[in-house]
Amino acid sequence: MAVRAVVFDVGGVLEYTPALGTQAAWEARPEEMVFLDDVPAAVEAAAELGIRAILFRNTAQAVADIDALVAGGP
Repeated sequence: MAVRAVVFDVGGVLEYTPALGTQAAWEARPEEMVFLDDVPAAVEAAAELGIRAILFRNTAQAVADIDALVAGGP
């Protein structure tokens, strides 16, 4: 499934990928989204909702994990 939205936490405020725009981000189904956060509980909650979730540890790891998802990874 294609990734239509990447959602991430910036200082407690959820942000979306600007290139997609608000409409595309909010119309995406959970399985079309990727959630990125450095709080394990938030990542677990997103995963429970069916959103592909990545625990942020560092930029290189996050970029690699997102690249893997876009390329068709789990």
